Amino acid sequence: MKTTILATFALSTLLFISCNSGSSGKNNAAPNNEMEHMESGAAHTEMGHMDSDHMTSSEAHEEHAMLNVKGSCEMCKDRIEKAAKEVEGVSFASWEIEKEVLHLNYDPKKTSVDDVAKNVAKAGHDTDKYKADKATYDALPACCKYRS
Repeated sequence: MKTTILATFALSTLLFISCNSGSSGKNNAAPNNEMEHMESGAAHTEMGHMDSDHMTSSEAHEEHAMLNVKGSCEMCKDRIEKAAKEVEGVSFASWEIEKEVLHLNYDPKKTSVDDVAKNVAKAGHDTDKYKADKATYDALPACCKYRS
């Protein structure tokens, strides 16, 4: 009986430790594929090398920016990211629902954060600089309404 209890305790402890060992930084970090897109050419040159197989010449000159964008659901997320990616020069766009922040990778020679903000507002979502017009906002589905 003691052996069974001891074995169960040991197995439970091992399982608990192994389950928690990989989760300590998991919630604070972006998924690997998003982090790869967020890296700029400057980060690669600081490491002392340029890997031409994994980076095109346009990616080497990209910048990362964050833009506050109002929204409330997954439909908003899809609409906001689509509007951002429609802007020429934007290679990556990911909107965080909880923080209402749009992460962008873009080529500053082709576009600006201002251009992206204008296009997102045209899609019905307010940014720090631009507000969606009333008709566009009113046409959003009920779950996407964020104004009081």
